Amino acid sequence: MAGSPTRRSHRRTTVIGATALASMLVAAGCGNGEDAEEPEAPEVEADEELAAMVPDEFREAEEFVVGVNAEYPPGEFLDDDQETIVGFNVDLFDAVADKLDLDVRWENAPFDNIIIGVDSGEYDAGVSSFTINEDRLEQVNMVSYFTVGTQWFTRSGNPDDVDPDNACGLNIAVETATVQVEDLEARSEECVEAGEEEISIEEFPSQENANETVVSGVNHAGLADMPVVAYAVELTDGQLETLGEQYEAAPYGAVVHEDQDELAEAIRAGYEAIIEDGVYDEVLDEWDVTEGAITEPQVNPDLDE
Repeated sequence: MAGSPTRRSHRRTTVIGATALASMLVAAGCGNGEDAEEPEAPEVEADEELAAMVPDEFREAEEFVVGVNAEYPPGEFLDDDQETIVGFNVDLFDAVADKLDLDVRWENAPFDNIIIGVDSGEYDAGVSSFTINEDRLEQVNMVSYFTVGTQWFTRSGNPDDVDPDNACGLNIAVETATVQVEDLEARSEECVEAGEEEISIEEFPSQENANETVVSGVNHAGLADMPVVAYAVELTDGQLETLGEQYEAAPYGAVVHEDQDELAEAIRAGYEAIIEDGVYDEVLDEWDVTEGAITEPQVNPDLDE
């Protein structure tokens, strides 16, 4: 499909059921309401040399299917029409796809089904704020493009005096299957070993659901990737606040099948190209997430470096 150097019009819509925002989220200010103005995606031209790197089975297909869980703003979420998938991860990968001359179809799915879908061939790739870790690297190829740490948050004023380093016995909200679940499980084990009450880990299918339970006081606190928490704090108009600093920063990675080394390298080259031409910085600046910028995308980066 290498061809004319024009910007493609990506069909960023769901094709399998996405959970609409609950009315209580909108009322609490946690949804994608009118106050959230999504930036316009930049125009990107196809690069014939980069497009030629894409294996023929993908380059000749009518569409390139990307699995995403559109429940994690500002990385990926549903726009006000409840169909269009937007976010900085979406804009970045759309720009990469433009460079590679691929027509993307974004397909909304539960977060913990996306890697399974890539492995089975249901999706050509997965892009959904996936933190690169050793467990995931054992299953798939991952292309780094951003870096971010975990951030705690609670109701404004921290009325429950939550201390992330001493959360034993508290109810903590988190999205299912994220690295933050593993974080909380380890903390909870330490509580039990110290003779303290375990942490009650309240898992939700979407980050927005988790946020609402903190706003309402159902849960004492929550944790998520730092840009996600910052976005939630902004949208809730002071109902939430961060606790401490982000920690354990790690790269996000685009996911492709473990046998698709050539495709992974093409995607890496696409990210490199948008970094070099400034589109990458433009996207991050528009979404106000520049602190996570990287300069050198890698396939399956060494996490010990």
